[in-house]
Amino acid sequence: MTAYGIFNFLHILVFAVIVGIELPALYALRMARGPAASDAARAMALRIKRCADATSAVMLILLLPLGVQLGNALGVWTLTSNAWLYATWGLGLGWLGMALAAELGAPSKWAQRIYKSECVLRIVIGLGNVYDAFSSFAGASMIQSNWLAAKVLLFGLILVISGWIRWQTKAVRFASFDAAAGTAADPQQLIDTIRRAQWGSHSILAMALIAAYLGTAKPW
Repeated sequence: MTAYGIFNFLHILVFAVIVGIELPALYALRMARGPAASDAARAMALRIKRCADATSAVMLILLLPLGVQLGNALGVWTLTSNAWLYATWGLGLGWLGMALAAELGAPSKWAQRIYKSECVLRIVIGLGNVYDAFSSFAGASMIQSNWLAAKVLLFGLILVISGWIRWQTKAVRFASFDAAAGTAADPQQLIDTIRRAQWGSHSILAMALIAAYLGTAKPW
């Protein structure tokens, strides 16, 4: 298998994980949010949802360098030099390390700071992608194809919404730490917090499916 084939396979795999991981999480949350659900069911739903959101958040980061790598190989994302590609991979891997530190590290004040910083970085990078997409539509970007610009626009919007969701639901990530400090919300309050952000999760799922279609169909 060529290097392009490997990167393309990873790109498709990441999309599949993002789409597939959200469905069981939404189902678990639906089962646990009813008034008859037990505290154990609510706690399990929160764990499933948190793991799903963390996995999806990490996978989204990988789409940035993989997408630029594939676009450059196809000749639809023109880079002035390989330095841009190396810089993209460096940014992506650094961002990935930051997200993993926030997700896998023991809940603490430092972990909370890293988590919040990663949320802000995610939104900033997302807005940058939105800008690149509109610049491409105006004919002033390194992106040479409208279908790719549309994918970049969707990716940017997904990142912005993802960052907003992660910021709004940070209490779910740090529930155990807040409980030790005596400031934790009960499971039902945490589920209500997630429910308020569900429109964002549905939007991400829909946009990921559209972006996947654009990547396979390349209609224009």
